Amino acid sequence: MKIIIFSNHLSSVPIIDYFNTQGLLKAVVSTDKLKAQHTEIENFCNKSNISFFKVNRRQLLTTTKQLFVDIQPDLVVMFGFSYRIPADLYEFPIFGFFNVHFSMLPAYQGPDPLFWQMKNGETSGGVSIHKVDSGFDTGAVVLQEPLPFIPGETWGIADGRHSAVAVNMVVQLVEKLKNSGEVTEQHTVAVTPSYYSKATAADIAIDWMLQTAAEVEAQVNACNPGAGGAVTTFKRQLVRILEVSPVEAQGESLVDAGTVVHADASGVYVQCADRKILRINIIKLSEGFLTGSKLAALGVKPGEKFENSIFEYHEIYN
Repeated sequence: MKIIIFSNHLSSVPIIDYFNTQGLLKAVVSTDKLKAQHTEIENFCNKSNISFFKVNRRQLLTTTKQLFVDIQPDLVVMFGFSYRIPADLYEFPIFGFFNVHFSMLPAYQGPDPLFWQMKNGETSGGVSIHKVDSGFDTGAVVLQEPLPFIPGETWGIADGRHSAVAVNMVVQLVEKLKNSGEVTEQHTVAVTPSYYSKATAADIAIDWMLQTAAEVEAQVNACNPGAGGAVTTFKRQLVRILEVSPVEAQGESLVDAGTVVHADASGVYVQCADRKILRINIIKLSEGFLTGSKLAALGVKPGEKFENSIFEYHEIYN
């Protein structure tokens, strides 16, 4: 069997390595949108003498179609890829063109399902493998496995755990295709299909006046590390919060959400919209990463406030 992997996500490296060692991998196709943390895909392929192709949207059909003609792949697996696949490509491989998606489809279709599931406070996620069709994450599901979220885990930890499950599922997919030549559509849980677009700067910004402590914590975890932290403002400086912890304490009714209510060697404590308290553990300022205890040592004191971002949203991602 000849396999091609489409990916611009670092989590694909284990499956790239596996199929390469099995002698099945013929090429890896990635995009011109490789973020810094995902360039290891290209580095790994170069070190392993794996044919690596980086394409932009305009080149996708022509370059990749010629690659398919040259290699005649039996199977293509997509593991995080930025562009919609044209029909001329997904109809080409003999055994099919499949995508790995980190949700229990049809829920949470879209480019970053882990972010939205975690931000929305879901208690369980999962991995789906589906056939690629003309839509985004709308093809027939052939394999699916639920995976509960661990309370307090970050996007990065959840991504790693989902990736480990996905590797085993892709191996299962290949074995089924090798043994029977086909896979059947799997019954999915009866949920309303949902689609979430890529998170915008507004989506990663904390709204202290509206969000509860649990919602702020969920957003902080969803933003670490992919979005660089949940965005807020402190002393008119844009800052990013990367880790918080809930505290068994109740704030006062006359205190504004986002206000520092306590600061000492144990950290900085902030009241949220539901009067519950969060301890800020790690924050990123323009000067660098600091712990909450370091903030307190540097003079942050009760009464000072974290506020909704005063910056234009385009500045948040710069």
